[in-house]
Amino acid sequence: MSKKLYFYYGTMASAKTLRLLTTAYNFEENNIKVMVIKPSQDTRDGNGVIRSRVGLVRKCIMVQPDDDLFVAVEQYNTKMLSRFTQLEWVLVDEAQFLTEKQVDQLAKVVDILGISVMCYGLRTDFQSHLFPGSKRLMELADDMEEIKASCKCGRKTNINARIDNNGKVVTVGSQVLVGGDDLYRPMCRKCWYKLISERDKNK
Repeated sequence: MSKKLYFYYGTMASAKTLRLLTTAYNFEENNIKVMVIKPSQDTRDGNGVIRSRVGLVRKCIMVQPDDDLFVAVEQYNTKMLSRFTQLEWVLVDEAQFLTEKQVDQLAKVVDILGISVMCYGLRTDFQSHLFPGSKRLMELADDMEEIKASCKCGRKTNINARIDNNGKVVTVGSQVLVGGDDLYRPMCRKCWYKLISERDKNK
């Protein structure tokens, strides 16, 4: 099978992390060597941990924005594994937090090291703008798939709405603000625009 760079994207609460964790588990059950990494910006579950909403947990390697992921994978492959058991897959959680340069480095992992890479993450931020890492993944990925989830109205979610303490939609602020259900609510575009309109009428 040819080696590829994959990007699986969806809104919050679309089971992206669960899918990553079950994929890693299935690989390891079949003695397929896998490296699991997560950008350091995601601090919700502590350092070196990936946790899904349903409670599955595993350790991972945290990477900083200035880390060279090609070098990190190459070193892991040569130092952590024997010459008889080489790394076959790299799985990346919260891939939207990667820099564009790091996505390029992951593409080199595929093309030069011959190791497939699966990235899981958000496509857009709370303003519906692409994250730089997600944008670069959409430009370079060999395969992409949207992991779908449903809005309360029944439509497909495509917005990660940021919510303030009063339950109002927030549309200004820094792109990165780590949080869970206390700060974000996945919804469809129609419901998002409706909430923005209602908020603005009440100003």
